[in-house]
Amino acid sequence: MAMIDPPIEKIIEMAESRYALCTVVTKRAKELLLEKPEFFKENMRIKPLEVASQEFYDGKYTIVKSSRK
Repeated sequence: MAMIDPPIEKIIEMAESRYALCTVVTKRAKELLLEKPEFFKENMRIKPLEVASQEFYDGKYTIVKSSRK
């Protein structure tokens, strides 16, 4: 897996902003590190950020917009 797949342009369109994309993918990558630390220790070439980006692209999670008052 590489950061070229999925294409960053398509992921940004899905997220509607770079900030939202960065926030949600980073949060998911941290969750993955806590859920499967041994997997990432054994597979050093696979980065949590790549997995989180692919999951977002595949629609496994979405960005929830909150309403501020």
